[in-house]
Amino acid sequence: MSLARRPAGELPGDPAQLRLVYSHGHPAVPYEDEDTLEHWHVSIRAYHDEEEECAGGCTDACQQLIADGSEVGYLRLWRLRDYIGADRWMVADAQSGDLESIASAVLEDGEYSAAFQEAIDCPVGDLLILDRVFLTRPWRGFGLGPVFAAEAIRRLSGGCCAVAAEPGMAEWPDNRDEVSDAYRASAKAKIAALWESIGFQAFHGGVQLLDTSLQEPIDLHRARRKDLEDLSAAYQAHLDRQPARPELDTASPAPPAPFTPVGTRQSPAAAPAIRHEPAPAAAAEPSDGLAAAASLSDLQWECEFSGWSHSDRATALAVAAQATHDTDLRQLAAQLKHVHYGLRDAWISAVVFPGSRFDLYPFRGNPAVLGPLADVWVYGCNLNGRSQGRSHAVGPGCRHGRPFTPNTERMTLAHLLDLSSFWEWNGPSCSFCHGWSGQRLAPDQHAHYLTVLADHRH
Repeated sequence: MSLARRPAGELPGDPAQLRLVYSHGHPAVPYEDEDTLEHWHVSIRAYHDEEEECAGGCTDACQQLIADGSEVGYLRLWRLRDYIGADRWMVADAQSGDLESIASAVLEDGEYSAAFQEAIDCPVGDLLILDRVFLTRPWRGFGLGPVFAAEAIRRLSGGCCAVAAEPGMAEWPDNRDEVSDAYRASAKAKIAALWESIGFQAFHGGVQLLDTSLQEPIDLHRARRKDLEDLSAAYQAHLDRQPARPELDTASPAPPAPFTPVGTRQSPAAAPAIRHEPAPAAAAEPSDGLAAAASLSDLQWECEFSGWSHSDRATALAVAAQATHDTDLRQLAAQLKHVHYGLRDAWISAVVFPGSRFDLYPFRGNPAVLGPLADVWVYGCNLNGRSQGRSHAVGPGCRHGRPFTPNTERMTLAHLLDLSSFWEWNGPSCSFCHGWSGQRLAPDQHAHYLTVLADHRH
């Protein structure tokens, strides 16, 4: 049962060559809820094939992609441990409303509920929670989400009696007035069907459960692997049918002049047949998605291989070239009002990062170490908590992400840290994106950030 909706020829690279990189960190001596709730981040990365030479020759950026790759998506999972003497519902509730919703469905008085014990064949052990699966737009629509979710579950579910998920809207349409109850129900049903394709079953309150003791999830995981192999074969067959591409398209406009203060990660080069333009001579951006780069290579790449109109692409690239570390991005975003919404999202991803990517812990504990980071501009829809509801980041980093508007709030990172109401347990911060977006870090800011993190971890 293939879940792909788009033809394999639209893939930006061979999906079988993508790599999943798992990360989890904790203090040597766990504190607070570290023993009860574990966070796992799974980065989905595209790498440059070191055996392949780019048209026009490889550059330093290619070497960075060979070593580190470029993130094209990620998964977020949580392990809720049993038999640790803590109230698991309170721990989940303190982390986010989404985890609390799942915990409420499966726990009762600190133990697995009677309904859960009836639904799961052997209800003894930890609970793994599939919280978020995200792919950048070029990789969506090919049925890859369930494939990667099944792979991550296979590797992280040891000792877990079940895996839980709560299907919800991952993104919003450009016009939020279109989001009716019927729209929400349809979106949730589609996502639920995706998770059912790897063994999840409906439980209670919109929560789905996967019983790790059953054979069915194993069989479905193998089927999804076969889907991936078939999709890869279809992609390779498409490449074999393509005529050789010219070295240079003289009719194409020259790329905009590079800029230093704001940028994005280097573009993936997983598919050998894709022509790669030489990047400007500059150090490649680290893979954390925070630092500014010498050019908007990722945005240029998305423009080159997208279906957006020539005029929209030219506008987005020209506007991006105007950005500096102290530019008010709300004013630049106004120039993109009439371009395709997908291109607007790509532009936003090129100039800001969601707060969830930034480790604020050492700075909240000691704001004096902010240094040059104190002047980083941050954006959100409700940073000051003046309106009811949460504050969300701008762009596609969160399923509730907001576009740039004149009402988007802007302040420095130092000011945000000083807003105690923003960081309260029931404050306006969104659990997905952490409630804010930061302007991409200039080189000195990024170097200082890495230094503080290294000192804190040692």
